[in-house]
Amino acid sequence: MDPVPGLPAIEYAARTDPGRDPDKQVNEDACGYRETRFGHLCVVCDGMGGHAAGREAAELAVATIFEVFETAPDGTGPGKVLEEAVEEASRRVHVMHTSEIAMGRPGSTAVAVLMHAGGTEVAHVGDSRVYLVHEAQIFRVTRDHSIVQELVDRGLLTLEQAAHHPDANRITRALGMSADVDAELRPQPVHHVTGDAFILCSDGLSDLVEDGEILSIVAAEPAAQAAGKLVDLANARGGHDNITVLVLRARETALASSASLAPTLAEIPVTQPPVTVVPAVAPATTLVETYAAAAVERTTQPALPAPAVIPTAPEPTPAPPSSSGAPRRRSRGTLAVIVVVLALVAIALLGAVLYAHILERGGKRNTTTTLPVSTWLPPASSAVLVPGSVVVPPTSAPREPIVPLEPSPAPSKRR
Repeated sequence: MDPVPGLPAIEYAARTDPGRDPDKQVNEDACGYRETRFGHLCVVCDGMGGHAAGREAAELAVATIFEVFETAPDGTGPGKVLEEAVEEASRRVHVMHTSEIAMGRPGSTAVAVLMHAGGTEVAHVGDSRVYLVHEAQIFRVTRDHSIVQELVDRGLLTLEQAAHHPDANRITRALGMSADVDAELRPQPVHHVTGDAFILCSDGLSDLVEDGEILSIVAAEPAAQAAGKLVDLANARGGHDNITVLVLRARETALASSASLAPTLAEIPVTQPPVTVVPAVAPATTLVETYAAAAVERTTQPALPAPAVIPTAPEPTPAPPSSSGAPRRRSRGTLAVIVVVLALVAIALLGAVLYAHILERGGKRNTTTTLPVSTWLPPASSAVLVPGSVVVPPTSAPREPIVPLEPSPAPSKRR
């Protein structure tokens, strides 16, 4: 594909920061932008292998990519040039000489975006990322070359577990690890429309800022303010690594020849604003393939049969309360209360009777009781009463004189 003459209007901004870790104040990230014959070129690299070695590897990779675009022959396709530039950067980093004793072989990740009138080419190596903000949605355009991502692809880890895995930063592919590297280039350019924004970043941002937060900031702010706010947010959360953010926003829509990709981006949303808690989402590396597979599945899936009408069963009659369980426990409790109340009443009555009896007994006086004469005299028909004499019964048999009874002493009170 011949280079498209004339470049689309864009908005560009970048910011890089060493972060807050006192042991990482040498910034090993590097980034840059060039307006080339093939399109607007943006690159972010994250070096490794030691402070100086990592910085030198990242800077060499960026410089090499720009150089390849300057020397590429006319007529070469933009995607092909981008892929060759990344692979050449890996070869040069592999043989580079560093000013310090490196901790292992110096290397670097790389993400590169080339925006031209026909679309946007994307290539990457490692775990630095490219996001796309499109119509209030965000997509991960790249897929990390890391151990954790491979575990996710095999179904051994969820995306939530991968984010906190101890090997989250162990990558499987990087510039300089060998003489040749397999740079991953999207097979087709991404069809961008006016307002679409591509965000290139190192893992110092993606480790600390969620996808939905990137969306909410980039969708609401100009490129320069968005880049600054994203870096500030990562620093506010610890800034444990160097942080680099590059924002490239399209001000023109790509040519209609690539418009077939537009429905793909529109129908695979990753997250929607406003975002408070952002669920983890699957990488959007194969947006076209995912959309095509879903379309095939929808067309080949047999129609569902009409649902059968199921008669409504009568409502069951509630069963009578059981003789056991809670109701029975309540009846036993009521009986116990009644028994206690009756016992208290009986005790009270008994106490009252005793109290009355004690009062009655204690109120009697110690007086002498004199029996009336009629109680000890014989009936008048059988005895003659003579003053000064004794009573003589009418019979001839002598009788003992009846002596009046002596009163008994009154009983004393018991205590």
